[in-house]
Amino acid sequence: MAIRVLHVIGSLRLGGAQVVLKQIVENASDDVEHFVYPLRSKQIDIPIDGNVLLNGYPNYDVRKFFDILKLCKRHRIDIIHAHLHKPILGALLATYLTKIPVIVHEHGSIARPGLQYTGYRVLLRLLKKRARLFIAVSEAAAGQLNAYAGVNPACIEVIHNAVDRTRFSPDASVRLTIREELGMPPEETVIGFAGRLSAVKGPDLLLEAFDLLLKKISGCTLVYAGDGEMRDDLEAKAKALGIEKSVRFLGFREDVAAVMSAFDIGCVPSRQESFGISALEMMSMKIPLVSNNIYGLAEIASDEENALIPAQNTPTEICSCLERLIEDETLRQSLAEHAAVTAQQFDVSQLVLKVNGIYRDITQKTVD
Repeated sequence: MAIRVLHVIGSLRLGGAQVVLKQIVENASDDVEHFVYPLRSKQIDIPIDGNVLLNGYPNYDVRKFFDILKLCKRHRIDIIHAHLHKPILGALLATYLTKIPVIVHEHGSIARPGLQYTGYRVLLRLLKKRARLFIAVSEAAAGQLNAYAGVNPACIEVIHNAVDRTRFSPDASVRLTIREELGMPPEETVIGFAGRLSAVKGPDLLLEAFDLLLKKISGCTLVYAGDGEMRDDLEAKAKALGIEKSVRFLGFREDVAAVMSAFDIGCVPSRQESFGISALEMMSMKIPLVSNNIYGLAEIASDEENALIPAQNTPTEICSCLERLIEDETLRQSLAEHAAVTAQQFDVSQLVLKVNGIYRDITQKTVD
C-alpha cells in the first residue's frame, strides 16, 4: 500500500512553503499518496494538482484542529507533515490524541519577529519532543531550530528548497512576448523583484535604491511580480518620489516564470530569508542577481561568483550593485552562467527523493 501523508499548512497563498508543498505533491512517487489540508482555504494563489481538502471554517475556529484528527482517520493517514507555525503547533498537539508520527517542516517561521512567532518559539520548545523529525530548508534554519527551540541537531534533516528547472529556464521567445505585453521596448533595462511584498522581503529597500539609480541612469523600469501587505505603501511611495511611471506592480502572477523572462537583473533584498526560492528561480533562468546574503541566502549566493552582494543591505549599496551590473555586460554574463550551475544543484527531483526517503524510513520504523 502507498504511504498516506497528510500535509497541514496555513493556506495556499503566495509563499515559499506553498511552492515546496506543491513540488512534493505534484512529483509524488507511486508509493506515496498525498492529502493537503490548508487551514485557511478561501483564497488559493498556489493551486496544487492533488487531493486538496478544503474547509469553510472562519479563522481561529477550533474545529480545524479536530478536522486534522478526523481526516487522519478517514483517509488512513500514516504521517502528518506540518508546514508553518500554526499547523505545526496544531499537529504536535494532535499527537496527544493520535499515535500518527508528525514531521515538522521549518520554512523560516522560527526566526520571524512579532508576538505570534515569539509564542511559536516558546510552544515549540515545549512540544518539540512530540515530533518524529524536523526538516529544515537550510543550514541556517536548522541552526535557528536549535537556538530558538532547543531542537537537537540529530533530530533535524536539512533538505534545501528546490527549483523546477523545466519551468524556470531562459526562453528568448517568451521574453519578447512578455515584454511586448508589458509595453517594454527591447532596449529598456528591467530590474525585477518576485515574491511577497512584505517587510522581511525588503521591497521598500529596492524601491529606494531604484530612485537613486534613476538619478544616474535612464531607461530603466522596476517590476514587482507579487502581492502583499506593503503594496499600497510602495505604490504611494513611488508616486511621492515621482517615479511611478518607471515602476510596475503586476500583482500575483501564476506565470511568474514568464514574467521573470522579462528581467535583465533580479534583486533579492530580503531582511530575513530562510532560503530564497525566488533567488534560485532567477538563477535557474540565468538572470544576473543582486542579493543580500543573510541566513539561507548565504548558502546559495556568493559575491562576484553567482551574484553581487551589497556591502550592506541598504538602498545606496543596492543601487551601486545595480549600476555596476547595468554598465558591465561581461559581469552580467559571468554571474548568470555561474548562477545556472548553482541552480542545477537544487533540482526539485532531489527534494522529492529525500522527502520520500524520510516517509519510507518513518513508516518502516513505525511498523517495526
